[in-house]
Amino acid sequence: MMLKKLVNNPRIFLTVVAKRSLNIQSIDHNLGDRMKMLNDNKQYLQTLELIDKHINNIEKCSNWTIIQTLKACSELRDIQRDSNIHNVVSSRLKHDPYILPSLTHFYSYIRNNQAKKAIDLFSEINNPDKIIINLLFNACAQLGTTKELNLIKKVLSNISESFHSDPFIQTSLIDALMKCGDTNYAQLLFDKIKTKNLYIYGAMMKGFIKNNMAIKAIDIFHKIKNPDRVIYLLLFSACAQIATEEALNLTKKISSNISQVFLSDSSLLTSLIDALMMCGDIKTAKSLFEKSKMKTMSMYSVMMKGYVVNNMATKAIDIYNNIRKDEYQRENNHSKISDLFNVIENDYSQSDITIYLWLIKALSQIAIFSISQTFVKHIPNCYLRNNRIRNSLINMWGKTGSIDQAERIFNNISQFDHVGYTAMINAYGLNGMGMQAVELFRKMPKEFIDESAYVCVLNACSHSGLVDVARSIFNNISMKTDFIYTTMIDCLSRAAMFEEAQQLIDEFEYHHAPVWSMYNQLFEYHNQNVSTRLIIDYLGLIKIFIQ
Repeated sequence: MMLKKLVNNPRIFLTVVAKRSLNIQSIDHNLGDRMKMLNDNKQYLQTLELIDKHINNIEKCSNWTIIQTLKACSELRDIQRDSNIHNVVSSRLKHDPYILPSLTHFYSYIRNNQAKKAIDLFSEINNPDKIIINLLFNACAQLGTTKELNLIKKVLSNISESFHSDPFIQTSLIDALMKCGDTNYAQLLFDKIKTKNLYIYGAMMKGFIKNNMAIKAIDIFHKIKNPDRVIYLLLFSACAQIATEEALNLTKKISSNISQVFLSDSSLLTSLIDALMMCGDIKTAKSLFEKSKMKTMSMYSVMMKGYVVNNMATKAIDIYNNIRKDEYQRENNHSKISDLFNVIENDYSQSDITIYLWLIKALSQIAIFSISQTFVKHIPNCYLRNNRIRNSLINMWGKTGSIDQAERIFNNISQFDHVGYTAMINAYGLNGMGMQAVELFRKMPKEFIDESAYVCVLNACSHSGLVDVARSIFNNISMKTDFIYTTMIDCLSRAAMFEEAQQLIDEFEYHHAPVWSMYNQLFEYHNQNVSTRLIIDYLGLIKIFIQ
């Protein structure tokens, strides 16, 4: 491959970058743009195949082409190559305005928090051009914290006005603002743009979806005259997030009208199946899945997810068991069967992690120890070291009553996060170990404590009769959400402390008037000997309604 030649021979690489110039005539003026289109469509292998056709004239390629090449390589997660390139050009980073953004882009798209390096590199530049600004926004988008949001706004206030009208800058800026959580500012900038292209529309839709504002994403979709496959992907993702009958109807309407060429695209078909599943149309989703001639890991994943969400865990496990039995098997191509399963067993990728996560969630629903134990043995060790897998396993073992297994996994975690703590607290609660749940909660770093942690520890207290402990925790919560109130009321009701529970209801600002009205009636019925079980059952309804 072209990049390997560059990395393995620093002399060739330095020859290439030494011939940089804004006036360099590219062997193909459209090459960089063609590569960008492939990258935008996540066709990174095709990008590298395209540059390979020009390997003999690599010195004449524009800097834009080199940047797109590095971006494609970054998506392959080859950190070693990045390190080699960095070492070759490190002495020139402060002075070369073309090598630096290439590496910045590379850092911005690889794992292990490499975007921070991109931002560090940016701080060394005195007069950044629009390419560097664009790549900085990409790096900030990857990190997505308040610190990066402030940096974005600071940079934005200092750059040339001409940059503000550049569509690439506009797209990257909106994407970064959305990923940093400032949807209002992103909307303000979007509304000011007079000529909007599909990339800008897509950035807005993607941002709204990320911030759980899918209805706004659909509103954006209705403003687009000629959507492309990426826009349709985002629409189906928005419909999947909403998961209502209206979203289902829109999904069916749009999918029936778009070109069949689009539906032959595996990514688009996967997104459509996901939307149908999440909206409850299992029959249509299953039909599309079975008709697909080229099933990808992502397609298997959304089918498993759909079955789990629709409380059909055994069917999700059936999908997992049938991964070997796709179209390849019907063609009797045994080598391809082996290749397909090797993808899920040996290659460490995001798609494969998702497959195992949904398998574990399906096993959690079934909650039978022997079945769970059998399937967990099939998960390769490289995945068992992943924190998301570990956290899901803690939850699964907790639901199967194997608290020892849950503790073993929890104690072996080297880098804890709030999900791991919450999963273990919940596991204790499910198994009537309220005191252990409280002890772990008190050891939990303050920055990890969120709504879910409060709900889990209060629920653990509720199931163990630790009302005083629950009351103490509840009273020290500064921001009490609907779910926190509901869980505390549940705790008091289980202990037959109905008057105190009523006081909490009165304290709450009746944001859900119909539900609270129903709940108040229950306490009136209590005076007529309505059972505590009935009241607790209605508390379950409140947990469903308060969302």
